[in-house]
Amino acid sequence: MNGTTNATKGRRDVEERRGGRGGFFADVVHGRHLFRIGGVLILIAFAVLVVLLQWFIEDRDSGFFLNQTSPRTYFALTPMRYVDDEGTKALRTRVGDTVAGVIVRDGTAVDRLILRIEAMVQGDLKGLALSQGLTELVQNLPEPERKKILQEAAALGNEFLESSESGADIGTPSSEAIWRAIERRSFPVEDNNIIYQILSEILQPLTRVDDDLTDAVRDDLRDSLQPVERTVNPGDILVEKGQYITPQLARVLKMQGYSQSDFPWRQILLVIIAMPFWPVWVLIQTRGVRLDTGEHRPWLYLSFIVGFSWLAEFLSMLVHAEGMGSLLLAGTAYLTLPPSLALQIVLGGSLIGSLIITGFSTLHVVLVATVGIISAIAGFYWLKDVNSRTTLWRKLFLLGLMQMAVVIAIRWAFGIALNPRSVFSLFLTSAALSSVVIAILPLLETVFDVISPLRLMELSSPSHPLLKKLQMEAPGTYHHSLMLGTLAESVADRIGMNSALVKAGAYYHDVGKLRRPQFFVENQLGDVNVHDGLKPSLSALVIIAHVREGLELAEEYRLPGVIRQFIAEHHGTTNLSYFYRKAKNMGLGVTADQFSYIGPKPQSRETGLLMLVDSIEAAVRAEMRSSSSVTDIMKTIERVVEGKISSGQLDSVDFTLKDLSIIRETLLHTFQSMYHTRNVRDIRDVKPAQEDGGDEKASIQEEKVRDSVHSSR
Repeated sequence: MNGTTNATKGRRDVEERRGGRGGFFADVVHGRHLFRIGGVLILIAFAVLVVLLQWFIEDRDSGFFLNQTSPRTYFALTPMRYVDDEGTKALRTRVGDTVAGVIVRDGTAVDRLILRIEAMVQGDLKGLALSQGLTELVQNLPEPERKKILQEAAALGNEFLESSESGADIGTPSSEAIWRAIERRSFPVEDNNIIYQILSEILQPLTRVDDDLTDAVRDDLRDSLQPVERTVNPGDILVEKGQYITPQLARVLKMQGYSQSDFPWRQILLVIIAMPFWPVWVLIQTRGVRLDTGEHRPWLYLSFIVGFSWLAEFLSMLVHAEGMGSLLLAGTAYLTLPPSLALQIVLGGSLIGSLIITGFSTLHVVLVATVGIISAIAGFYWLKDVNSRTTLWRKLFLLGLMQMAVVIAIRWAFGIALNPRSVFSLFLTSAALSSVVIAILPLLETVFDVISPLRLMELSSPSHPLLKKLQMEAPGTYHHSLMLGTLAESVADRIGMNSALVKAGAYYHDVGKLRRPQFFVENQLGDVNVHDGLKPSLSALVIIAHVREGLELAEEYRLPGVIRQFIAEHHGTTNLSYFYRKAKNMGLGVTADQFSYIGPKPQSRETGLLMLVDSIEAAVRAEMRSSSSVTDIMKTIERVVEGKISSGQLDSVDFTLKDLSIIRETLLHTFQSMYHTRNVRDIRDVKPAQEDGGDEKASIQEEKVRDSVHSSR
């Protein structure tokens, strides 16, 4: 019971240590959702910082205010074409106003005129509805004269009515027209005057302006006009100093890259609303991406490098090197993350940053986004096989030059003139950011517990303090680790794994044996085995403890968490079957848990591979004393692999059947080279040479060998 309790406690201790220090933030929380929340908060903090810096350094003093006079004259930076809404509206208004009104015949007025003409014909002064004075004047005339005047006035009224119906004169007859018509009748002057007065009263306008029809005609005329388009070229004046900045001018200025001086509340609000979707986007885009080790994506680290690249992009814009900030993101991502994950991080981070940093300026959004896409794609193929800081700087600088070429091409496409100062700024920024990536890598590795190829090279160097200690105090374990690293590296290269990581993990997987090296067979000299005089349970306790003690040494020597996982997982939960059977044979009341490693089982392909290589190498080495045939080696490899699978040690590792086949083939080929033997005949079996010169075939063979030796000289 006590042994089980100790095993449980040991398992808990290992679980606490296996993730390593995890950087500054690794011990903050254990829930993945809290890491995602932390990542979102980091992105929001960087985004808000960039927006505020943009407003404080540039927009506050040099920007413009909507609906106020311009503080300076603004010139076009890029060629553009836009629809002038304000000019279009003014032109359509002027064209519509050219329609004074649509005149239509007034049917009521026409009917009224017909009735009055009929009243004149009938001599009905009451139906004629003249003014009182004129009615009295006509009524006082002698009846024959009154009838004659009314008849003549009715005839003239009919003429004007017919003229309006024919369309010859649709308006009201003028005074001159009425007098001319009367004078043609050759009436006495006194009668002419009375007829004129009667016609002046009854000939009212027979037309009117139709307001609805007028509005419709105006609208049709306005709509028939095409929108007014404006074309501006670099150097053209957009807004003069003191000119009132309308909403349209504000849009044009923003499209040209000029900023508004108002406090960026809307931009900050957009950042706060949009950033929580960042983890969702990353999960969707990287659903099938497998990390080298670890159980979840390093959200805090991902958010930090993306946010830091936004800050670098903002600083690059201050020196007129727009788009170069993605070089920092590409460098840090591809050196510390799996390429598939890094590709999505660089793409997403650059696209989001192009909107946040540029303030939605069309040119700058296109420029920053395009350069970011190029960086993501080129970095995927270019930032590989980094074996030194010099190589890394050269690759980063060449990637920066590629970005610079894209920036120049986009500026040329937009018609922006380039000067030597701008080109030099791009060149210098490329060199500076390449140096910054190399400078901050150790800091990122320390704070966020990520690992880069350079760090793996340092860990794999024999001059590392822990490896030197292992070499001096446990030379057998040291050489075993080196051999295991070579074996695992060759297999990892074949199946497309991170071979540098596997090799480094193999070098440190058994460092726990430093505490008691004499208890492990590779460090024992002669035929004396210290375990022969110990109880099986004590022997098992000492051997199993090397995992926990290895993690303690890893913590002491500040090894990365990814290396600690090799230490914790390379034995999984396998059983020390020899000591367990020995205890059972001695009649001791023990349980299998007391003789089992505390785990955990391998959680990644890399640690799973190390478990297989370690177990296969030990089994092959043990059995080489009795057999050395290829068939026997193959059977041993098959037995170990099947044993690990059947015991569930590889349940969390996504090895395919093809992977396992390659592992078997590669190890078989390597072991053939390592453990080959030479079949040399005993000297007593050699027959004496014949007197006639010996065997003819042997002589021929000797001659060929002699010739080949001479030719090589």
